[in-house]
Amino acid sequence: MYNSGRIDASDHGRLNDSMSSIGTTSSIRRRASTNSIPGGAMDLYYGHFSLADFQDGKRFSADDHTTILRDTQTAMQNISSRLLLGGTSSRPTAAVQDSKKNVNKSNNESAAMDRVRLGVGLYRNFPLARQALQNSQNRQAALKKGGHKQMNHVRGTDGWWRTLLTIEDRALDNILGPWLVVCCNAILACLLVEVWDIQLPVEALEQWDTIYALVLKTSLAFLLVFRLNRCAMRFWEARGYWGNMNHQTRNLVGTLLMYGTHSPNNRDAAIQWGSALCISAKNFIRSERHYEPNELAGFLTRHQTKRLSEANHGPLYAASMCRHYIEKIFRVDADTPPGLAHAYTVRMQECESYVAGMIESVSGMEKIRSTPLPIAYVAHLRIFLIAYTFILPYVWVNEWSWATIPLTAVTAFALLGIEGASSEVEIPFSKNRTNHLALDAYCLVILESVTCLVVQDANLHVQGRKGKGSVDKFKMFRATEEIDEASYESSSSEEEDDDDDNEIKV
Repeated sequence: MYNSGRIDASDHGRLNDSMSSIGTTSSIRRRASTNSIPGGAMDLYYGHFSLADFQDGKRFSADDHTTILRDTQTAMQNISSRLLLGGTSSRPTAAVQDSKKNVNKSNNESAAMDRVRLGVGLYRNFPLARQALQNSQNRQAALKKGGHKQMNHVRGTDGWWRTLLTIEDRALDNILGPWLVVCCNAILACLLVEVWDIQLPVEALEQWDTIYALVLKTSLAFLLVFRLNRCAMRFWEARGYWGNMNHQTRNLVGTLLMYGTHSPNNRDAAIQWGSALCISAKNFIRSERHYEPNELAGFLTRHQTKRLSEANHGPLYAASMCRHYIEKIFRVDADTPPGLAHAYTVRMQECESYVAGMIESVSGMEKIRSTPLPIAYVAHLRIFLIAYTFILPYVWVNEWSWATIPLTAVTAFALLGIEGASSEVEIPFSKNRTNHLALDAYCLVILESVTCLVVQDANLHVQGRKGKGSVDKFKMFRATEEIDEASYESSSSEEEDDDDDNEIKV
């Protein structure tokens, strides 16, 4: 999209002249009026195109292509020259902010155009794209509600003051109990010396202070650093598994969309179950049996979601269903030509590698959840830490008197805080802890990526850009299988019931 305020009359005229030969807007406006879509929104995308121009696979002739490309290039060059001349005086920070605004504006315009296409019925032959767009807002609301703890908390990049003044995100409840005990012990030491006048062995404590400074401090620091390092590595390893799941899901969906066009029903089912694997992994790793139906709205029906929630191992169940439909897409029999059989085998192996990669990520997260650091190490560290902080006030009280209490409290808070941070990120999968992984946000990104890929693939088919005659072939295949807006959903449910006997019960 371009900003009309930066294009002069000549640019407008050149673009309008090049587009006027394509068609009129009467049919698209009639469709817009019946669907209650503003005419301005329609003009933003469709301009002077008719509905037939989007569906006949022959949008432009060669002359039309040449004229449009030439005139558009001239107009864009004029815009670029004005931007270069007028934008050199702005500050870098303002340029960054403008860039972010432009990205958000572009994303909003793209989403608006998808809703416009959905409203005029351009996705009626693409049920998965239609359902994913129709339920996008419900899906986002459900996932944002489930992950509000992690999505709305203070982050390490939010600046000094926000990170210094935050309370909940420090996970103080992990160390509050032992810290209060250490502070009470410091108060007791001061009472013994300052109030009850009990004399402590000063010389022995001074000698012990020298020994502990050389030995205990070093040993304790090593134990704490090793514990924090191990837990931080587990945290980033878990995050890497979710990044890998996102990567594998996108590749799987892209491959199915590219090479599964000959079997759209099975292709859509494989994409649906492959996309549902991330939600099942999230719930499984959190030990949650309840599935929020809106989290998978547009991908799985309520009946399919119920079956997924009843499985003993949700991710394996979703993967087995995805593999089932992949096998149906690339099935090879005695009548399959050798060349096509080889191509099907290669693509099926490629899809299988992506599904196996997602299962590998789930298995890695299971390993992190079920194997914390050995209890021998953790118990030794905590006993050592408590003993050290308990002895401190008796070493300092003769020199610092009542100031021993705040000094001990600060020292204990610093040391116990490291142990508390370590235990906080050791198994980072809870939805009630702000420092844990934002699994709902990751699932939202994956599902939105899948929606983007599916809708973009539908747009290419609608515009006739995905292979010569691809739209006509796609319509013919749909007609032969009798898949339309009503029969697609019923046929999918019937097919699922027929496959119940063949499913792998995990």
